[in-house]
Amino acid sequence: MKFRLIHKLTSYLLAGTALATLASSQTASWLSVAVLAAAAILSWFVEPDTRLGRLLDRAVPLLNLATVGLFALAVLQVVRSFPEVDLSPFLDFVLFLLGYKLCQRRGNRDYLQIYILSFLVMLAAAWQATSAVFIVGFFLYVLLATWTLILFHLRREIEENYLVRHTGDASGARVTVTRVLNSRRVVGGPFFLYTGLVATLVFGGAALVFASIPRVGLGFILGGVRRQTGVAGFSDEVKLGMHGVLSLDNQTVILRAQVPRIAALRSDDARDSTIASLYWRGTVYDTYENGEWIRSRDEKTRTHLSLYHSPSNDGRTYVLSSPQAPGPPPGRTAAISGAVEQDMEVVALTHAVVFALDQPVAVEMPPPPPGAFTAVDVEARWSGELGLRVFRVSPFDRNDRRTVMPEFAGARYRAYSRASRLGTDGPEGQLLPEALSPYLRAARSLSPRVRELAVRLTAVQPSAAAKVDAVVKWLRATHRYTTDLKRDASIPDPLEDFLFHQSAGHCEYFASAAAMLLRMGGVPTRYVNGFLGGEWNGLRQSITVRDNRAHSWVEAYLGSSGWVRVDATPAVSRAAHMTRLRQVLDAVEMFWSRWVIEYSASQQLLLARQLSREFGWLQPHFSPRGTHHRASRTQVLAVAAGAVALVVVLALRKLPRRRAVRSGLRRGWRGEPPVFHVYQRALDRLAARGFARRPEETPHEYLARARKQGVASADALARLTECYAEARYGDIEVPSEVVLQLRAEAASIGRDS
Repeated sequence: MKFRLIHKLTSYLLAGTALATLASSQTASWLSVAVLAAAAILSWFVEPDTRLGRLLDRAVPLLNLATVGLFALAVLQVVRSFPEVDLSPFLDFVLFLLGYKLCQRRGNRDYLQIYILSFLVMLAAAWQATSAVFIVGFFLYVLLATWTLILFHLRREIEENYLVRHTGDASGARVTVTRVLNSRRVVGGPFFLYTGLVATLVFGGAALVFASIPRVGLGFILGGVRRQTGVAGFSDEVKLGMHGVLSLDNQTVILRAQVPRIAALRSDDARDSTIASLYWRGTVYDTYENGEWIRSRDEKTRTHLSLYHSPSNDGRTYVLSSPQAPGPPPGRTAAISGAVEQDMEVVALTHAVVFALDQPVAVEMPPPPPGAFTAVDVEARWSGELGLRVFRVSPFDRNDRRTVMPEFAGARYRAYSRASRLGTDGPEGQLLPEALSPYLRAARSLSPRVRELAVRLTAVQPSAAAKVDAVVKWLRATHRYTTDLKRDASIPDPLEDFLFHQSAGHCEYFASAAAMLLRMGGVPTRYVNGFLGGEWNGLRQSITVRDNRAHSWVEAYLGSSGWVRVDATPAVSRAAHMTRLRQVLDAVEMFWSRWVIEYSASQQLLLARQLSREFGWLQPHFSPRGTHHRASRTQVLAVAAGAVALVVVLALRKLPRRRAVRSGLRRGWRGEPPVFHVYQRALDRLAARGFARRPEETPHEYLARARKQGVASADALARLTECYAEARYGDIEVPSEVVLQLRAEAASIGRDS
């Protein structure tokens, strides 16, 4: 491939890699990315000597004016976004400049500006990168940047420093430069192979530095920095229409959970079916008014937590109970006996909520890892809801004072839950009537016809469970599920509009309707937001829950059965099976999140300890028999021996070429054209006589110095230099008879010097 085309191709691949990485981070709008991609494809065909190139040259003043206008507009938009600064207009401006410069490739300065703009795009992608796709894009960018910058330097040397300087005729210089740029011998496969290996080593070295350098920045203080994700429906107030839309578009991972009981199932079908029916309980609300659920913060509804310390690892276990429940709260062993165990990971959420399968009975928090400056603990809220709080840990504070921090970006903990269904004894037992009064309040914003409907549905039912069944059946028979919400503004309350006019809505409306109808029928209820189902990842033996599984339901108090989950929403088919490829990608995403995005001093110490055990650097009491260490050392020695053997094999492969050079074989020096060998032999003779060519000298500069110092047979050296330069840089094959003549003349070069 011609040198000019190789340099152009690597430059475009560099810009394209930066753009693709930016698109994967979802930082820029898809419209901006698509427009730039289209401009880049079009710019490939825009050359100075083409009609489109000449047309673009005439439009340069207009394009420069547009550039100034777009910059002023970007500044205005950023200023208007204060105090919450939005820098996306600047990013769109950089993308515009990149597309403009790709179309305006006229010289080395334009290519250099393309590289700078590509770096800015890559920097924007790195700032928002939470996906493992970034590491692939970053590696390709490092590799392409190595090739592109070397080729750019070679091109600039060819155009500006060498041939133009040493050619007297300007027109001849242009012809020579064009010939060299169109040569296929300037770079070849070995160039890309060896520079690619160097780039890979640089990338590996950067990863090693990242893993080994002490965590003294924001990640050290906050325990890792992640882009926080806000999900509607988990704040203090929830308005109807904000949450519960089951959309396949949002694939953001919210939760990951490892449930041993599900992992133990033998059939994939049984596992998928079980996962599809899992309800991940989150926030709970007890007061509805004017289309909005809020927490009353009534002390009668506050969750009671009993704290138990683990003597083995300094962990904390919190057992849930109601202060109005008769009898003492259950102990840790009694609470978790027979409960479903879940190892939970809340991923990048701004809502500090404990998610668990309903009904949670205990939460176990691990101790702060070594080297961490922050830790997460549980706090009691209302209606069985639990919150999380982040506090700063100081190893120098003997009083164990905790400074609560406002930032929250995820946590890990273990939860225990009991099944929520009719006919089972609830963990709270019978509650006193005064404890249930907040869950029987009806909304004043609803008209009397709502209560008339509730009485008609529940009055003839003999029990609370029968009332629940009647309300659920009526809602499913008369209303249908939809995410295309309609609204009659003449009706003040959207819930009443749903019950009597629209007859279609998503889970928020079904849950709210069931809660209000049951309350008016005498059944205590509370409104719950969480997630439904998930996807099984066999590689990680875990369940992945995405934002598109947000769901709402109701908990009804049914006496001896306690609080029981009631889902009035019609069943919506949702696949719970994850393909093998998605399992691999999800596992990579988990690794990326844990070991790159959240990488902190804690993970650093853990990694150091694991490596120490592998290499046998820790004391023997970590592994009593020491067999693991011996095996690991053997493996390390085997890998080192293999690396040495590979180096030896590569060195032996070069010996025949060196012998061929020394014996003067027909292909000449290092397999290149024979004139190269003749020129090199002449240089060797001159070097042996104290007149060596300097590393920075071009062939013509060396010839000029030889003439100045009176080297013998300088004319023969001049003819040899011209033929060598034509073959080396002009891709011109020197005839064999000329090579024989040059070889005979070269024998006299430097003889008398």
